[in-house]
Amino acid sequence: MRPIVDGLQAEFGDRVSFVYFNASDGGDGQALYEQLALPGHPSYAIFTPDGTESYRGFGIVAEAVLRENIEAALNMQGRI
Repeated sequence: MRPIVDGLQAEFGDRVSFVYFNASDGGDGQALYEQLALPGHPSYAIFTPDGTESYRGFGIVAEAVLRENIEAALNMQGRI
């Protein structure tokens, strides 16, 4: 999945923040993982500009699904 996410980051990185964390680091990554109640590894959460979670995925997710959900979250900007 990393090559897909890296490609999406190259495509959307000027408008979207991509955050990576280690869910088993015993520190901030694990705390965020638990706070978000993510289901496993890898997990993906997409938030609208106002901070509302708009998508959650787990495991192998098609690039098109991630792209569509990123674009949908970006389109929410200004509709708050």
